[in-house]
Amino acid sequence: MTNETASRDPARGFVPGTFSIAARDADAEEFGVAVSTALVGVGALCPFVSENAAIATQSFVKVSHGSNGIALADRGVSVPTALDALLADDEHASYRQVHGIDADGRTYAFSGSDCVDWYGHLEAEDHTVAGNMLANGDVIESMSETFEETEGELAERLMTALEAGQAGGGDKRGKISAALLVHSPEPKLYHNLRIDSSEDPVGDLRDAFELGRETEADLPASADEMLGDYPEEILDFGLKH
Repeated sequence: MTNETASRDPARGFVPGTFSIAARDADAEEFGVAVSTALVGVGALCPFVSENAAIATQSFVKVSHGSNGIALADRGVSVPTALDALLADDEHASYRQVHGIDADGRTYAFSGSDCVDWYGHLEAEDHTVAGNMLANGDVIESMSETFEETEGELAERLMTALEAGQAGGGDKRGKISAALLVHSPEPKLYHNLRIDSSEDPVGDLRDAFELGRETEADLPASADEMLGDYPEEILDFGLKH
């Protein structure tokens, strides 16, 4: 595991900080990102996934770093090569924080020197974690340790890691939004969830997650009750990313 941290004067006013984890489950061929912040609608800004990679872009966010990084990964470029090239072409890279993992388990994490304290990132087996304007450095360490210790499917491990980050102090300004995004060969209703404005976004995301799992489990019986005989394929909804 490698771990990098840095510090700067936090007295800069409001900036869109966040804490997030990007991860893969190689056996299940799944990639995912979980994130929370004290800014509205983080799910529209930070998480990007495909069948080849998971990337989170944050701090003074540049959404195209996520979308372009995923596009390059889908063309066979490694996540470290893709993100390094995108940041090299960004004149404001010092304000960015970007991290992710690809299908070969290669990780990348970058925190620019103009991110707001506390900020830092780490890279570990099958996941990366990063945060800025956090209460303390324990947040990302706790997220990584919790992810490694949690059993089960990737979505649950990401959700539990996010809860650990919030319990560890989270964004020091407070909390507004959270999101979970997973790419899976077998997409589920709880693989694409967003809480855009809430007093307890991570708690509300967990509630939505559990409701999604319950709904997913109840779908066959509900369809039986409503339709009687039906083609099972109509329950394969797919999932947009």
